[in-house]
Amino acid sequence: MLAQARVEWPRECCGLLAGMPVGGIVHARRLLPLVNAAEDGESEFLSEPRSMFAAVKAMRAAGQEIVAVYHSHPTSEPVPSRKDCANSFSDRVMNLIISSRAGQVGMRGWWLSASGFEEGGWGMCGI
Repeated sequence: MLAQARVEWPRECCGLLAGMPVGGIVHARRLLPLVNAAEDGESEFLSEPRSMFAAVKAMRAAGQEIVAVYHSHPTSEPVPSRKDCANSFSDRVMNLIISSRAGQVGMRGWWLSASGFEEGGWGMCGI
């Protein structure tokens, strides 16, 4: 995810993490980068339908589901915008936001809803 954010800068990158809940803990097992089809890709993202279809097909074949959505903020902190909250995929899916501002890359996880956001705990062990 972080490498994708660096490569696609100054455009926002986007993608999915797929996996399954195991014993009450969600385990992401697969990284599925998506194509950002937004006309203004420097301040928003829009998952391109063909890349989303291919990702969903791969998840179904592996018996997995979406456990997280990620995207980058090339010019701002990794904090959800109003647009991020309004366009949230699901309030049951973690949203990871990567900041690649000023050459510094960082990431934070969030639970988003139409009414706001709350920071969530997450960890990385390598996908």
